Amino acid sequence: MRLGIGIVVAAVALGTAGLWMSGAIGDEVSTQTKIGAGVGATLLILVVGVWLRNRWRRRLMDMRDSALW
Repeated sequence: MRLGIGIVVAAVALGTAGLWMSGAIGDEVSTQTKIGAGVGATLLILVVGVWLRNRWRRRLMDMRDSALW
């Protein structure tokens, strides 16, 4: 799951960087909007990472609490 999310995030980041460098995302989008989108994407990635870590910890604790451990 993490690998899949990482691949998707990397592909989106590379695609966006490629569009930005090629000039397809031009002057009609302000710098503040671009920075805001970058910060928003970073925060989203952090939230998903925390969620995945907590999910893994819950699964580990469930396994420790089970009779099969």
